[in-house]
Amino acid sequence: MAKKNVYLAGVILVAALSLAVSAGSGALAAGDPTPTPLPLTDPVLGEFDPASIADINLADYLVVPAINERHTQVFLDGVALGNNPLSFVKVGDCMTDDPHFLIPFGESDYDLGEYADLEAVLAYYAITDPNPFARLSQAAEGGFNTASIVDSMWANPEFCEAGETPLTCEFRIMQPGIALIMFGTNDVYYLDEAQYDFFLRSIVVETLRSGVLPVLSTFPVRPEFPEKSALYNQIVVKVAVEYDVPLINLWEALDPLPEHGVDPVDTTHMTAPENGQAGHFSEDNLQTGFTVRNLVTLQTLDAILKAAGQY
Repeated sequence: MAKKNVYLAGVILVAALSLAVSAGSGALAAGDPTPTPLPLTDPVLGEFDPASIADINLADYLVVPAINERHTQVFLDGVALGNNPLSFVKVGDCMTDDPHFLIPFGESDYDLGEYADLEAVLAYYAITDPNPFARLSQAAEGGFNTASIVDSMWANPEFCEAGETPLTCEFRIMQPGIALIMFGTNDVYYLDEAQYDFFLRSIVVETLRSGVLPVLSTFPVRPEFPEKSALYNQIVVKVAVEYDVPLINLWEALDPLPEHGVDPVDTTHMTAPENGQAGHFSEDNLQTGFTVRNLVTLQTLDAILKAAGQY
């Protein structure tokens, strides 16, 4: 099985070598066979089987996904349909709709440190207007969960058309090549396991139908619900495996951090550096949740674009 690939002497070091641990799907543990992806039929509420996730060990999955041919083809097919390869969108709750997540890179407030090779991914998207790193998404909002993102009631009428959900609205506006998707911190409070599984699948199916490559992410522990957080993250892994989409294992990346990268006062947010510089990859800053999420997200985007021959 793949081992934890995220720390050395207590410091996060998500090395480029992590990309080569598995030649299969980024959602698979090393050695697991690549499944045939599920068809893009509408999910059915109530079909979730708790026994189906019982053997999923979150520590077995890569932090930064290995990008396979299917992932690349989804991206390229979407571009052929008219999606913009120079655009990605953020889909999630308050941990995604937060000024510390990716926005510093769109505002040139960053220092990549020993990860200077990631300058290529920043330069690639820098020519896009608006810059996707800095742009606020219609599909990311504090309080959102997997149900609200596919409910037209929560779409902003200032930007969205009648009948659009926050997700379909964002896809229409941006026509992205990639969607970065993370939910869970609100879901563990409001939804049961079957509902979370159903709505997460609904998001993935809608994203793939739109020709957009979904990149799922496990989410940080909600300290009030540690067992439920682990369970819902097992569901994230199962969905990523069954639809064969890239998976960022943020749960594992945050595991060695103080408080597991979660703000102990406001547990619906991750920790950030005291100076607010979550785009500066110093040793101290990489002990905070938002900085680590920024790093592994940039590494994932870089892996996808390289595999797709974009640079």
